[in-house]
Amino acid sequence: MMIKTFILSLVAFVLFSCKDKKESVKSEVPKTSVADTVVAAPPEHIKTDTAVTDEPENLKTEEPGTEPEEIPTEIQTETVSHDFAFHKFPSAHYKFVKKAKLDFSSDEGAYNFRTRIKEAYESGTPDFASYYITVIFGCGTSCIMGMMMDVRDGKIYGLPLGEETSCLFADDRAIFNPGSRLFIASICRESNEDERIFYHAFVWNEKKKIFEAVSEKDIK
Repeated sequence: MMIKTFILSLVAFVLFSCKDKKESVKSEVPKTSVADTVVAAPPEHIKTDTAVTDEPENLKTEEPGTEPEEIPTEIQTETVSHDFAFHKFPSAHYKFVKKAKLDFSSDEGAYNFRTRIKEAYESGTPDFASYYITVIFGCGTSCIMGMMMDVRDGKIYGLPLGEETSCLFADDRAIFNPGSRLFIASICRESNEDERIFYHAFVWNEKKKIFEAVSEKDIK
């Protein structure tokens, strides 16, 4: 009887202890810390301080109604004109009527350029020294060469062009006109900055059928 009473008392004690423990655990539920809770505030317009900076001098824009400052962008150079005395070497007056057949045997190198020569001859009219149709074409860097064809007999002659009269810095090349025998092969400088100019100039000798070199004083 005493053992039964002891067991009942022990069971009651254990049950009571479990109840107290549950209440203790329940009461110890951590409270939400204010510091741990982030309350999202409604979005507001964020104001930023606008910094006013001075505009760089080289990027300043002109105020309306003001004239912009004139800044030179390049050095202007004087245009050089070349007036040649073509009238000193006139060619005979000639009334062009028709063209003779081309004679490629008259110049040993002409046949190598027969296509260019034929095209220029067929489409052209005399443009040098009264009787001649010219054709000019490139022969390399800073180099040109050419031929002229006599409309009276179709004979072909070389123009004074090529490596001997070429220059790296040429103001102009192959200057001539229909009524003169003067032929300016090139106007040259030693460099782009050089103000000194020299010429390769020739006069066509109609009787000898050759070009003869002339000096600068003769062509001015």
